[in-house]
Amino acid sequence: MYLKENYLQNQQCQQKQNTEQKIQDIAERVNVLAELLDLDRVKRTGLVEQRLVYLEEQVFQSAKALRWIVHSLTSSGFGSEEDAPIMVPSRAPEMKDDPEEEVPEFFHTLYHVSARNLLYPNSTAVRFPVPDEKVSWEVEFEIYNPPFCSVEMQEEAIPETLRDSLENLSRINFNSMDGDVNRQSFHGTYMVQDGLPLNPMGRTGLRGQGILRFFGPNHALHPVVTRWRRNVDGSIYRKSLKKMLEVLVVKFPMSDHWALPGGSLVPGEALPPKLKRVLRREFWPQFQKLLNQGTEVFKGYVDDPRNTDNAWIETVATSVHFEDQNDVEMKRMNSFLQGCDLEVTVRWQVVDQRVPLYVNHKELLKKAAVLLGAYY
Repeated sequence: MYLKENYLQNQQCQQKQNTEQKIQDIAERVNVLAELLDLDRVKRTGLVEQRLVYLEEQVFQSAKALRWIVHSLTSSGFGSEEDAPIMVPSRAPEMKDDPEEEVPEFFHTLYHVSARNLLYPNSTAVRFPVPDEKVSWEVEFEIYNPPFCSVEMQEEAIPETLRDSLENLSRINFNSMDGDVNRQSFHGTYMVQDGLPLNPMGRTGLRGQGILRFFGPNHALHPVVTRWRRNVDGSIYRKSLKKMLEVLVVKFPMSDHWALPGGSLVPGEALPPKLKRVLRREFWPQFQKLLNQGTEVFKGYVDDPRNTDNAWIETVATSVHFEDQNDVEMKRMNSFLQGCDLEVTVRWQVVDQRVPLYVNHKELLKKAAVLLGAYY
């Protein structure tokens, strides 16, 4: 026994002197230290978040008090409503734990982001840089000098007479129905300066029409067609106790993204040309009925990279949901999919945060999911 213990002790001493063993011991110590640092960081983060929540609440209450003071002064004759400073809501949006969560909707109401992408699509035009605090037209921006861009192309192959030009600019009746063209905005009356309409969401860094069809609002329609995701036995699939959806999406040639089956409207037409490329002609009237029976989930400005200071996209998103897997209309629609363009791909896509859609289309899909109480 004595010889055995002596031998084991000698082996342990030799092993500790081994270079590989020393490296392994150091690695284990580093891992322990890293874990301790992570625990400390989590604790500190929790304290910082608590303090931020407290400060946020204080700022929010201060903003409410300032609004009351401004209102009291103006109602007492001290100054006018027009001179009162604009009070931006102070309460920050509730942050999500998922890092892939999209930008909260709160920020979309303050300023557009995609509409200020430096490179304008399908052209060589480069936007004038516009910081967040200079987006609003009400804020002075003396050095603002954006280039003018009007690309001789449009999203759909339509007659040139249905596209605005600088020559007919003086004959356009903005903020009204101009013949078959709807020049009205969902956001109310927009300003017209030097004969050109101004984007109601502010500066984009580019003047002109861009590749859009019309100066002012370019109206679009985006149906959000959904059904429940099913298990093999026909029961509705659930995740986090919520029902999961499948949404109808399309992919057009020369595009890297999937999209909702909709697009820009042609004046006088009820359905977008892109949607007609997906559905056969025989089903167009029936799909229009489904849209009329659907629920509107959004109507307004779309933050799109094609927008400019003088031309922008507004859309109506309508939720069309098939509750029953044996729904006759859904089966008819499936049989009439893949209409006149065989290069267009159509499929039912499972809905979650990683659904491969354009960012603005994901926002529309999220609104439909919230309406149906589904998982997203």
